[in-house]
Amino acid sequence: MKPLEWLKALYETFGTPYPRISLIAVMILGAIFGGALWLFAAKQVEKDHQATLSTPSRASGPAITSGDNSPASTGNENSITYDQSSHPVKKSEPPKKE
Repeated sequence: MKPLEWLKALYETFGTPYPRISLIAVMILGAIFGGALWLFAAKQVEKDHQATLSTPSRASGPAITSGDNSPASTGNENSITYDQSSHPVKKSEPPKKE
């Protein structure tokens, strides 16, 4: 039988003699099924969150900096290149002796 025929046979057996009671029963069963499905999804999401929280994160050390205009950076096996190119300072040429 097709699903619609099953539904019609089920309604004919229970719904026709007791329309209001069968409607209430179907609503209660639908709410229980929907609530159970929703709680199952919530537990799956909670498991996913626990799995991501339980993985240890790599903590980096304290930030150390020295010198003028040097950045304070932290990291774990990071390679940082900080290039602060300054304009070359032109020195005045000493006077030529004749």
